Amino acid sequence: MARPLLAVITRALPSETLFEDRLSDLSLRDRAAVLDHLDLLVPDFDVVIALPDAEKMARGLARMRGTPVVMAQPNGTAPSEAGPQTSSQEAADLPDEATNHWSLPTPDPLPEDIQTAVILTRQLQDGLPELLVALLAAKRGWTVRAVVAVVERTNFRGRTRLELQGMAVHAVLQIADTPRGLELERRFPNPE
Repeated sequence: MARPLLAVITRALPSETLFEDRLSDLSLRDRAAVLDHLDLLVPDFDVVIALPDAEKMARGLARMRGTPVVMAQPNGTAPSEAGPQTSSQEAADLPDEATNHWSLPTPDPLPEDIQTAVILTRQLQDGLPELLVALLAAKRGWTVRAVVAVVERTNFRGRTRLELQGMAVHAVLQIADTPRGLELERRFPNPE
């Protein structure tokens, strides 16, 4: 486990606000420790798909593995590449539109031989955003092998949702919501 991150995060417990602040503002050293840990856990992949809260981590992991990064974006936040007016045929050709709340704008150039992907998120909760992004990746012919989280909030059962779809879930830390506030998960051992 990434010990520096553990020390930073546990100092923030049980305050939800302090926890969120610490998690969103990890130091360079803490980020490097997490990336080293993830590099050991994550299976081989061709592309990293990053949720908006994990862009820095995703770029670091992609650099370590020599792969490209694709940024998943909630609909309405992606820059319009087609301009303000899009024909109905162009809209029909976009696999992300109208069926999902997320999009995967593709950076140029992206290798054509991409087959496997991992999704990286800063905090895994119910797993729904990660599942929707995995569906978009599948439309592009990419198999999502794993979802990687810096912190997994175990009470939300996102791991269960994603593992039932055949995706491995890797988390650096598991946090439980308890009556006393946030605590490190103790109900079941971290699989890592």
